[in-house]
Amino acid sequence: MMTFRIDDSNFRQEMDRFRRKSESGFKDAILKATLELVRFAKLKVRDYTRNSKVKSSFLVNNIRKVITNNGLTGEVISAAGYSQAFEEGTRPHPITIKNKRVLAGPYRGRPAGWVVSEKSKSMGYATYGKQVNHPGTKPYPFLYPAWKSACGLFEKLMREALK
Repeated sequence: MMTFRIDDSNFRQEMDRFRRKSESGFKDAILKATLELVRFAKLKVRDYTRNSKVKSSFLVNNIRKVITNNGLTGEVISAAGYSQAFEEGTRPHPITIKNKRVLAGPYRGRPAGWVVSEKSKSMGYATYGKQVNHPGTKPYPFLYPAWKSACGLFEKLMREALK
């Protein structure tokens, strides 16, 4: 009769140490990549809005991170209601009045190409009527480029954690 005995206690200790080391490395990689995604997204929005008429930082201030699942899940949320329109742009669409008689605004900030009456122009206003056809807006992607950048950083950090 032959008996083989394999002592796997060292192997088990090494695997347990690797799991603990890797888990902390994974959590660290997730946190760093999530923070990079938030930082880069806010930077992109600031770059896009630097020379615009934007007076507040509502979109920037509503980009935030959520770390869940005991540090193993990182999520970035842009909670501003117009985030998707800013990221993806909008198609041409009609704008119709709701609670006013006509659409109007300051003449100085009027959209290019919109027809304005001479009477309202002389008063410093631009009146457009009851409905106008908005030409749409071009996209200003901020989350997707930030996500791509964070994925590269995450991959690099995961490789380092597995060494």
